[in-house]
Amino acid sequence: MNKKKKFFKIFITSFILSIGVLYGILYMFLNSISLSSGFAGFEIPEKRVNVLVVGVAKNLSDTIMLASYDMEKDKVDIFSIPRDTYYPRKGFKHAAQKKINAAYGSDGADGVVKAVEDITSLDINYYVQFDYEAVKAVVDGIGGIEVEVPNNMNYDDPADDLHIHFEKGQVVKSGEDIIKLLRWRKNNKGGGYKDGDLGRIKMQQQIVKLGIEKIMKGNIVANFIKLQGPIKEYVKTNMSPNEMMYFANKAKNVSSENIHFHTVPGKSKTMEGLSFFVIDKEKLKEQIYAITEETAIDE
Repeated sequence: MNKKKKFFKIFITSFILSIGVLYGILYMFLNSISLSSGFAGFEIPEKRVNVLVVGVAKNLSDTIMLASYDMEKDKVDIFSIPRDTYYPRKGFKHAAQKKINAAYGSDGADGVVKAVEDITSLDINYYVQFDYEAVKAVVDGIGGIEVEVPNNMNYDDPADDLHIHFEKGQVVKSGEDIIKLLRWRKNNKGGGYKDGDLGRIKMQQQIVKLGIEKIMKGNIVANFIKLQGPIKEYVKTNMSPNEMMYFANKAKNVSSENIHFHTVPGKSKTMEGLSFFVIDKEKLKEQIYAITEETAIDE
């Protein structure tokens, strides 16, 4: 065997071994964030999959987004559901318990899944649960994302060790500052988003979009491996490792132009001494139908 052939054989063997090692590392990592309960035996849909993303703070679902992925068209529609959405449940009589964000505190991620299924009439295939430490770690792990502050922000909550002080037009980048943007609703002395919590949702959507774009610019699988530390510690899902690897690979085909954000329609209303977001069920039905009807027709 000449030197050229010998080198080629060694190279191919090393390459295959490296791929195997990387696959094993990724599989073990994904297995560490996959929960044994939930839809463990769920078969991957051929046309559309719905994933609920739940951001948790103080035992409440502070951020609720439903990502509906049309796998044939490589198109993703993300619905934001306000945390103050009115969602009364049997056996829960206090006003604060009638907000959708309270469903997590009593029933965990499965409770939020049921609530969103009831509201949207969509079947949710999977959920991904994270807390703000995950956001901080992931944002810093990808080198930060630049976001312009839309309002003067001056808020202090010593009990929660939360201190937010930004000037309008200031650009922030670090994970710690991005979390503050995600959490800010109004100032201690008054003044917040003109459209209330819907303004906060727009900020959440902007940050998610920027994060997705930055992660997708590189190798998605490699980025997952690079971020495995923070994801392993702060993220939980009921997808199996094989399902996560499948969707990570599929995500390479989704362009940022095919990711669309929506906020469920409705309006704020004061009831029982608290401010609620009351969904317009007819408009929501029309909104969901407009997005899913092409897939339904194809089926």
